[in-house]
Amino acid sequence: MQAEVSGRYRYLNLLKEEYPAVGDYVRLRKIDENLAIIEQLIQRKNVLDRLDVGTIQEKQILAANIDLVFIALSLNKDFNLKKLENFLTLTEGKNFKTMILLTKKDLCDDIDAFTSKVRTVTLNDVLVVSAYDKSDIENLRMVMKGLTSVFIGSSGVGKSTLINSLLAKDYLKTNDIRLSDAQGRHTTVSRELIKLDETTAVIDTPGIRIVNAYGIDEYNFEDILLLKEGCKFRDCQHESETGCMVQKAIDDGLLEKERLDAYNKAMKVNDYIKKREIERAHKLEKRFKKH
Repeated sequence: MQAEVSGRYRYLNLLKEEYPAVGDYVRLRKIDENLAIIEQLIQRKNVLDRLDVGTIQEKQILAANIDLVFIALSLNKDFNLKKLENFLTLTEGKNFKTMILLTKKDLCDDIDAFTSKVRTVTLNDVLVVSAYDKSDIENLRMVMKGLTSVFIGSSGVGKSTLINSLLAKDYLKTNDIRLSDAQGRHTTVSRELIKLDETTAVIDTPGIRIVNAYGIDEYNFEDILLLKEGCKFRDCQHESETGCMVQKAIDDGLLEKERLDAYNKAMKVNDYIKKREIERAHKLEKRFKKH
């Protein structure tokens, strides 16, 4: 049935992240057989989120109440460790399991070379599959049994094709990759929870081009935090100050400048998020005082 949130729900919830997303449980009131009003969002046990691509920079919930996230990369020219590292920032520190799913093994002549590269950037389990190998699909089905899983990755890595194989039917539309550059075309355009059996579900997601985590814990940059402790000035900005151990590490080749840039960007985003959350709390406080 179709459902929409109530007027009171809209009044009390200001942010996109507070609205129902794929995987959520809600309390609702049926109007008739085809329409319902959502009155409450049940507390989530976890979320997979990212920084929204819009200018407002809100949190975008990709999926909620999940057990397992598969980060999918294809074993062709589109394979990219930098992409993998970016996707891993979305799952870092979350209370669900993450696995790396290497797809299209039927197109690869040296699988071990790719798995070795993956293991240089993550300790998560790696699963190598072909959507056209029945034993691979059965193995994948056993890994997912009894869980709610999410497939994330770039367009064209074969997420929808794998789900069709798990369902043993053409449920999701699929496209071929472009032969010119091995880049995928967008096929899935919305997120959907699909039941594989009574206890198993999978969420298909559109290909993600821009990956920015919503709020990154400072301790994800433990290397920089340790260097900061040695800086001469407590308020060192790590630019050109005398006695800056962070800049010294960059000059000595012990730290990449890109790593410092990523840290500065993450901290800037975190500050912005904190300010927005304070503003939201003030707005809600004013609304409740009126009542």
